[in-house]
Amino acid sequence: MAMQRKSYNRAERDSRDRDNSSVRKRARALDPNDIVDLNNVDVLRRFVTEHGKIMPPRLTGVTAAQQRQIKKGVRRARNMGLMA
Repeated sequence: MAMQRKSYNRAERDSRDRDNSSVRKRARALDPNDIVDLNNVDVLRRFVTEHGKIMPPRLTGVTAAQQRQIKKGVRRARNMGLMA
């Protein structure tokens, strides 16, 4: 005789999945009120991977305005030869 699977309705399954997973807090790299200095290459390097890609804001925890400033600063530093 085949085993029967226990069927869960959607609400039970969603609440069960939510209870087991821990909520991960995002570590903020910058204070939300800080302004990114486009000439500070050491700060900009924190937002670039070892392959040279700019990290997304969901990983770094910066605001949308800060992400635009980081993007502009990294591109300028690359053009000036300060970052590879």
